[in-house]
Amino acid sequence: MTVEPIGLIILAIGLFGLYRPPVFLIYAFLTSTLLGAAAATNVTAIGGVSIQPAHLLFGFVVLKLLRDPEIRQRLFDAVTFGTPGCWLAITVGFSLVMSYFMPRLFQGETLVFAVRATTLGTVALEPTTSNMTQSVYFIADMFCFLLIYAFASTRDGIKTLLHAALFVASANMAFAVLDWVTYLTRTTEILSIIRNANYTLRVDDDVAGIKRTVGSFVEASSFGSVTLGYFAFTLRLWFMGVYSRLSRNLSLMALFATLLATSTTAYFGLGVVLCIIYAEFLLRAMSGPVTLPVKLFLVGAPLLLANLVLGIALNETTATKAKDLLDTFFFNKMASDSGVERSSWNQAALQSFFDTYGFGFGNGSGRASSFIIAVIANLGIVGTALFVMFFVGVFFDRRRDHLTLTEEAARSAGKSMCLAWIIGSTVSAPLIDLGLSFYAFAALACAPGYRVRSESVKTVQHVQRRFYAEPQQSS
Repeated sequence: MTVEPIGLIILAIGLFGLYRPPVFLIYAFLTSTLLGAAAATNVTAIGGVSIQPAHLLFGFVVLKLLRDPEIRQRLFDAVTFGTPGCWLAITVGFSLVMSYFMPRLFQGETLVFAVRATTLGTVALEPTTSNMTQSVYFIADMFCFLLIYAFASTRDGIKTLLHAALFVASANMAFAVLDWVTYLTRTTEILSIIRNANYTLRVDDDVAGIKRTVGSFVEASSFGSVTLGYFAFTLRLWFMGVYSRLSRNLSLMALFATLLATSTTAYFGLGVVLCIIYAEFLLRAMSGPVTLPVKLFLVGAPLLLANLVLGIALNETTATKAKDLLDTFFFNKMASDSGVERSSWNQAALQSFFDTYGFGFGNGSGRASSFIIAVIANLGIVGTALFVMFFVGVFFDRRRDHLTLTEEAARSAGKSMCLAWIIGSTVSAPLIDLGLSFYAFAALACAPGYRVRSESVKTVQHVQRRFYAEPQQSS
C-alpha cells in the first residue's frame, strides 16, 4: 500500500478534526467528496485499488460522531423498521449475501463485463476482488446515510448540513475555475496532487474546440453529473427564498459549469430536472401564490428557450453547428464507439439477469451503463425491490412536524439534488454505488430534524404557505 501526499493531508485533517467540533469534520468530509480524481492511498495488494480521500476522512467522521451519546441514540431511530435507513440496511445485508454466493453458484454460467477488466469483452462469471471492494463501498454508503441521518436529527443538524452543502457547491465552482486557469496557463501539473488515482484521467478533452470542464474529477461526465446535483440544490433554495442571493448566484454558476462540461449525461439530466421542476411549480402556481423567482422562472424559461431556438434557426452557420453538437451529444451518441460499448454492457447485464433466473450475479461481479440496469443485474428482483423501498422512503417521507422553514427548505433541496443525481446515473452509472455524497444528502432529504421544539415553531401547513408565497429574508 502506498500513501499519497494528498492522503497525508487528509490524515492530518482527520486527526485535527477529532479535537474540533463535529461541524469541522462534516465540512471537510463533504468537501472531500469533490476529489473524484484523487487517491489517498493505492492498495497494491488488491489490484492497485485507489482509496479516495472521502472514504479515508469518513473513518474519522465515524469516530467523531459515535463519541456523542445523542448520535448513538439517534442511530437506533435511523434503523427503526419502515424508515429509509432500515430498508437500506436490509438491502446492504442482502447484497452481501448475494455477492458471496451468486458468483459461485452461477460460476461460468453467464458472461459479464468485469468491473476491473484486464481484457476487452466479456468474461465468464466468477468471484473477483470487485465483489469485496464494491461490498465495502456499499457498507460505507449505508453507514454514511445512517450517521448523517443521526447527525441531522440533533439540534441545528439540518442547518449545519445546509451550510456545508452551500460551502461545497462554492468549492466545486472554485475547482472548475482552477481547472480552466491551469489549462489556459499550461500549468495543469499543479493539480497533479489531486489527480493521482489509478483511473484513466481525461482532463484535457475538448468538443468542437471547447475544453471540457472536469474540475477536480476524472472526466467531464463525472464533473457534470455532480455539478448538476448542486445546481438542483441551490436552484430549489433560491425558489424557496432561502439564502436568496447566495443560492441564486451559485445556481447560475452551476448551470454555466454544467453546460461547459459538454457531457451527454449532464445535458440529459439538466433537461429532465428542469422539466420536472417547471411542472411542479406550474402546478403550485395554479393552486396558490408563489415567490417572485418562481414567477420569473415560469414566465421567462419558455420565452428564453423560444428565443434561443429561433435565434439559432435563423442563422444558418449557428444552426449547422447546433445540429452537429446535437448529433454528437444525442442523436449519434449510440452509434459512437462509446455508445456501442456502453450498450453492450447493458445487454450483457440484462442477459445475466435472465441467466441467473432473476437472482442477479452479485454486487461487483459485472458492470452495466445504467444505474437501474446495474441494480437489477447485481441485486436481482428481491434486492431491487428492497432498494426501491429505500428510495421511496427518501423521496416521499413527509415528517415535518418539528421543522423550521429553513430546515424544510434544506430537506426539499436535498431531494432535488438526489433526484438529479439519480437521473444522471440512469444513463451512465456502471455500478450500484452512488457514492458517499449521495447518501449524505439523501439522509438530509429525509431527516426528521431535532424533535424538541418550542411552541413558536410553525406548523407544517404554515411552512408550506410561507415557502412559495413569500420571499425569505435570508441573503
